[in-house]
This record gives sequence, structure tokens and C-alpha cells, in this order.
Amino acid sequence: MKKTLLAAALLAGFAGAASAQSSVTLYGVLDGGVRYQNFNLSSGPFSRVDISTSSIAVVSGTQSTSRFGVRGVEDLGSGNQTVWNLEGQVNVNDGTAGSLGTWQRAAYIGLRNNAWGQVDIGRQLNLAFKFAGGPIDGAFGVNAPIINLSAVMGIAAIRQSNMLMYQSPSLSGFKVGAQYSFNTGLTTGRQLLTGGSSSDPSQGSSFNTGNNMRNMAGAVSYTNGGIYVTAVYDKFTPASNTIAGQNGGGVTSWIVAGAYDAKVVKVGAAYNQVRGGLINGQATSTVSSDITNPFAGGNIVFADGAGTNSWNINATAPIGASGRLGIAYQGQSHTGVVADIGGATQMTYGLGYSHEFTKRTNVYAIYSYVNNFQGIAGLSGNTGTVGLRHSF
Repeated sequence: MKKTLLAAALLAGFAGAASAQSSVTLYGVLDGGVRYQNFNLSSGPFSRVDISTSSIAVVSGTQSTSRFGVRGVEDLGSGNQTVWNLEGQVNVNDGTAGSLGTWQRAAYIGLRNNAWGQVDIGRQLNLAFKFAGGPIDGAFGVNAPIINLSAVMGIAAIRQSNMLMYQSPSLSGFKVGAQYSFNTGLTTGRQLLTGGSSSDPSQGSSFNTGNNMRNMAGAVSYTNGGIYVTAVYDKFTPASNTIAGQNGGGVTSWIVAGAYDAKVVKVGAAYNQVRGGLINGQATSTVSSDITNPFAGGNIVFADGAGTNSWNINATAPIGASGRLGIAYQGQSHTGVVADIGGATQMTYGLGYSHEFTKRTNVYAIYSYVNNFQGIAGLSGNTGTVGLRHSF
């Protein structure tokens, strides 16, 4: 008994000493639900057969990606702090780590000062998400497939490795950010003139910095009461030892977005242009192997003459003391070579409801309808999910 009390006292003393110098926080989100999906496509240029397929399954991460992380702050004095974050994905339906590795959602360390801002080194969310995707999608507030901005906009490449990032403090409502990734860690491809896509493998050594896909970005935002507006610019440069790099290709993306919180309703809107290639979200490969997708869903595709225009409008309103109703509409049209081979405008409509039992636990129901999914003319689908989410 005495040994137990002594051990407890020692642990308490150690924890107290540690907390006086720094803070370490364990956090996470567990989000599980049941989802029904169906997709339909008539035979034609993208499929040799009529497709009508559906599934019902237990899924993870519909409203928020299920995750586990640890972050910390240490006070260095004179207003300076060390900040760090490690975060990984977990699938609550089967316990696997998901599409990202152990700490591939976030792994960075940085310095912060209230007077001059924050500098981070490592892998984390990019400026497009921090300045546009998060604040504007917050009006709808879901991670549901197809609905969120990241599904159709340049925000899709939201996590990058080997990054330096700077974010300023808010000065009279204005905030700026800049980032540079020496090697994004994103998958790359090239778009052929016929519309087909293929991988863009390295041709020789990847030792030189120029033999990696790089990214540079800048962002600015302004906040005043319930008003928030932002603009973000991205430039992806292909590895110079690939075919795309040898041809001098590059993908640019810019986003303008805004949100207004009138308390009784919150609205958000965003517009995005991508040129010199594609920055795609979901792929059609999980729908049916019979679909031929010439638009290379997913990751960065370098293709001179290709591009997309995307837009999103969303709104939420409180329902009673604990409910929240959300609606969203978004679209994406193709330009250049993709439009020439029949890329159709994707149109998506979403509706969701969330009910909070507490600040940490809620249930939700989300539905979306998409037409011309990923630019495939005639490929339509319905998605409905009910789930339970808890954050800690």
C-alpha cells in the first residue's frame, strides 16, 4: 500500500513539473456510421455496359475523419513558444490506420510568437485548407464524400510533406501565409493529348531538389465580426527528371472565398480555377472496374491545356437548442483538352442534419446527390449516411 502511494506521489510530482514547463495534449475524433451509396451509368464512351451498382456498409469518418493525435507547446520566454503536432488516421469500422500512415496527417515542429507569427517545419495541412477549406467548409462542417470543397477544388492536395510554412498574426483583421514544399509527397501523373492518363515515373536520380514535385503558395484573409474573406494561390512544379518536368509543365490554382455568420444562418461561397493540369479529389475506380476514367481522378496531373473551374455555396442554420441543418451546392467544369474529349460539368447537392447530445458527442444524417461524377458524363450517384461522432 505504501509503495503504491509513493509511486502515485512521484508520478503526480513529475506531471506537475512537466506541466509547469510545457503542455502535452492527447486528442482525437471517433466517427462511425452506416452508409448507402448507388451509382448509375449508361453504356457509352466511358463504359461498354450499363452500370447500376450499390452498397451498404459500416464506414468511418463521414462528418469528421477519425483520428488520434498528440500536440504540445513549450514556453521559451520572451513571448516565444515551441509548438509541435503528431496526428494519424484510424478507421473505426475495422481498426486500420486508413489511407495515411501512422503520423501522416500531421508531423511538424515550429516556433510561435504573438508578435510575428508562426513558422512550421514538416508535414501538415496546406494554406489552401487552412485559409479556405476549413473556414468556408465550416459553414457546412462535414467531411462527407463528394460534398466538401476539397472534393472538387485545388484544396484537394491538402497535406504536403517537407514543408516550410509561415502564418502571420492577425493585424487589424488581416492575416497572411506562405509555404514552400521541397518534395510534396503527392502522386503525380501526366495527361495525354488523347485524354488518357498515365503515371509520370522518374527518369534517373531523385537526389537533386529539382527532381521532386515542389509547391509554393501564398494566402491572405480578412476577418471583421461575422465576415471572413480569403484568397489563396498555389503553384505545383513537376519533377524535372520526369516527362512532365522536361516539358516545363506546371499546375497553378487560385481560390477566392468568403463566409458570413449572421447567427441565425451562416453562409459560405468559394470559386477556384486550376490551369496547366488537374488537382482531383475522389477517383471513380471504387465505383466500378467497367468505368474508363480518362480524367485521372486523384492527386496532381500535369497537362498543358487542361484545367477546371469549381464553385461552392453552402449554408447552415441552428434548429432549436441542439440541432443544425446544412445545405450545399457545388460544381466543377473542365476546360481545354479535358473538355475536348467530353468532360462534363459535375454538379453536387448536399443536405445534412446534426444533433448534439453534448459539445463532444452528436449524431448526424447526411445525403448528397452527384451528377457527372469526376467529369464522367452520365455517371450519377446518391450517398446517404447516418452516424455517431465523439471528440476527446
